[in-house]
Amino acid sequence: MREYVGVCVECGTEVYCHDGFIGGIVLEKGKLICFPCSEAKEKKETNDEIEE
Repeated sequence: MREYVGVCVECGTEVYCHDGFIGGIVLEKGKLICFPCSEAKEKKETNDEIEE
């Protein structure tokens, strides 16, 4: 079963719940971010820390 949950705040992709598992991460104040954007953001933050 697939149920619409909301839109990714980074890229605007629709986020769905698949059989009880959300296709992204819920941020503060109920905002959503999809897994690809979350991974890209995490990778960028890791690279920024290494460069410092």
